[in-house]
Amino acid sequence: MKGRIMGSRLLTSLALLTLAALSTPAMAMSEGELKEMTAFIINSNGHLCADVTDIRPLRLDGQFEVTCIEYRGGSGTVRYIMNAKNGTAFPA
Repeated sequence: MKGRIMGSRLLTSLALLTLAALSTPAMAMSEGELKEMTAFIINSNGHLCADVTDIRPLRLDGQFEVTCIEYRGGSGTVRYIMNAKNGTAFPA
């Protein structure tokens, strides 16, 4: 149980960092780091995202449409809706 709570807190922290980075481009986070964290959040939700190719903000606060290369070395893309406030993601 303790590990699950720690994992949940880490995921929430990463989600908040992602939201902050997307909202404030002047942060010290590189585009590559932002894409890696976004892929981590999507993969942590049980989905496949080998490489983030596009992140678009939605009209809903803290929600983003993320396009990924689904498999490493592949060319197929998949889209997800990610809630950066709570660290959830689901297929678009």
